[in-house]
Amino acid sequence: MTDTPLDAFTRSWTSMALAPQKLWQSINSGWSFGNVTINESNSSAPQTEQAILAQESYGRQIGKLLDAVDLLVKQQPDWKQTEAFEEVDQLKTKIDGVKHDLAVKRIEQLRSDLDLLRLSPDAADKVQHDAWMVALRKLLDDMPDSAN
Repeated sequence: MTDTPLDAFTRSWTSMALAPQKLWQSINSGWSFGNVTINESNSSAPQTEQAILAQESYGRQIGKLLDAVDLLVKQQPDWKQTEAFEEVDQLKTKIDGVKHDLAVKRIEQLRSDLDLLRLSPDAADKVQHDAWMVALRKLLDDMPDSAN
């Protein structure tokens, strides 16, 4: 049997499935956060962990613990002579450096975005630029003197 051009077109069109052919999945078998999967096998309370993560990410939790541990480490008279203490300090320094570098990049991006709005031929963009500049100036004016 020979295909007509319409048959070939129809077959190629229907082979491009826009939806999965099998619509099934397990319900509440676990959940993933990045490369971490939380389920009944590795957590006694996966719903509790999910609720906690909705409030505080693992990164924030670990960051707060690292800040506290680093503070406690530096209260030890021999912290510079103890390898584990020195490693905590190095880890905190490295993470603080990453945070700093990303803050600088975000500020550079903000400056670039503001320039894009300022230089735009669209009048609405110029209005947005002016509104953001007013908000930024107010934010700077409201900052404590120690931050300036």
